[in-house]
Amino acid sequence: MTDSLFYNPFLRIKEDTLKKLMGTGKPYVVIQRFQWPGQPLQKTFLLSAYAEEHEARYHEQELRLNEGKAQNLLDLSHYQTVIKLLKTGSGIAMFFNGTIDARHEKRLQKAYVKSVSAYIHYIRMKKEDHFDVRIFVEYGRLKAEITSGEQSHTALFYDMIK
Repeated sequence: MTDSLFYNPFLRIKEDTLKKLMGTGKPYVVIQRFQWPGQPLQKTFLLSAYAEEHEARYHEQELRLNEGKAQNLLDLSHYQTVIKLLKTGSGIAMFFNGTIDARHEKRLQKAYVKSVSAYIHYIRMKKEDHFDVRIFVEYGRLKAEITSGEQSHTALFYDMIK
C-alpha cells in the first residue's frame, strides 16, 4: 500500500529490500518510470529484479527512450546510485515489481471496477456474455487484458483507471 488512498499492489522498496534481492541472487535490476493514481508524476518508479544480466538487458531494450535503466547492484557505483534514490528526502517513491497474484488481481479489480467499466464503455467494446479482465505485468508495465467472447483488448492498467 502507498501512503495515498489508492490501492497499489506493489511494495515500497527500502535499502534492506535491495540487500534481500542480492542475497537471493537477483542483483540485476531495471528501474523505470511508474504511473499510479495518487503518486507524483516523474517521481515514482518500479524496480524489477533479475538473476541474469541478459534478462535485465532484454527488459531494458523493451523500454521507451528515458523510461528506465538497468543497474547492476554488484557494482558499488550502481548500488550507491539506487540507494540515493531511496533516501527519504529524495522525493522519489520506488516500488518492487513483484508478481501480481490472484489475491492482488482480485483486489485491483474490486478497487477499480468503476474505472475499468467506464474504460470498457469508452473503447466501445461489445459484450458477448460477460467481460473478463486479466491484470498482469509485462516489462514493468501493469497491463490489463479485457476479453468478451472472441474480442480482446489490452492496455496499460493506469490508462484505464486514471
